[in-house]
Amino acid sequence: MRGRTVSNISREEQWKHKLSQWEEKLYTYEPSQFSDTLDHWVDKAFDLLSDDKKDLFFAQIDTWLFHLHGIIQQSSFQQQAEERIVNMARSYREDIERIEDIRELPLSQKAFIAEQQIAKQKLYSVIQGGMTGTAKLSTLAIDIPAFAALNIRTTQLVAMSYGYRASTPLEMVKSLQLFYGATIPKKYQHERWETLKSELGQDIDHYFDVLTDKDHPTVWLQQPLLHLIKLLFVAIIGRQKVNNVPLLGMITAAGTNYYWTKEVSAFSHYYYMMRHLVENGELDESECEMF
Repeated sequence: MRGRTVSNISREEQWKHKLSQWEEKLYTYEPSQFSDTLDHWVDKAFDLLSDDKKDLFFAQIDTWLFHLHGIIQQSSFQQQAEERIVNMARSYREDIERIEDIRELPLSQKAFIAEQQIAKQKLYSVIQGGMTGTAKLSTLAIDIPAFAALNIRTTQLVAMSYGYRASTPLEMVKSLQLFYGATIPKKYQHERWETLKSELGQDIDHYFDVLTDKDHPTVWLQQPLLHLIKLLFVAIIGRQKVNNVPLLGMITAAGTNYYWTKEVSAFSHYYYMMRHLVENGELDESECEMF
């Protein structure tokens, strides 16, 4: 028992180190000239709109994300995923009966469960991207909604792996905030990360302000714009086939989707890791300064 405890502590220190390294990369990221140029033209385009129209536009995006989250949460495969996660957690402790009980597990065990869910989501993103890469009209048309659904579900699965039920209002908004934070340009992510960290341990009722009440809502549009560029590229190169297979288009779309799922899953996983450390008082004074 003692050896197992020491082993758990060792693994938790490894995860803390990974979290520290990830944060350092986030804070020291240098944006590309392309990203800065895209920011400039997106801002220019939105300056042409009145404030009322801007608010309406982002409110509509919030509404769409909210309903998409609800559809995923009420689906049968999400309920099956909840049962699967509880069963995995029960292999560590037999008295675990529901998602909330997972909070009692140590960090290393929660992280392992989350990594299993993330691995599956990465595989699904590759499959979905490969389908988009066939350049069929039907798969091109649903690429952006499918991307959003897959990655919002990723944040939900990571939340459940740490014992938080994404169907509650507070956790629902937190899930969408993580999706937003992970998909804005990297040069703004450290600001969102700091805001999310500052709210840890506080009961803040956000309700429904995923994009409309954030620091840089317009820059989030880089994400769908980049997806549109990807779709245009895939549609053009989809005509080039190897043995009647649009191989280059499939590789491009699959690789792009995999990258973004990796980004969303990492952002979400490190958030819930930090949340575990804060809520369980597992950060000493020197670690608090480091994080």
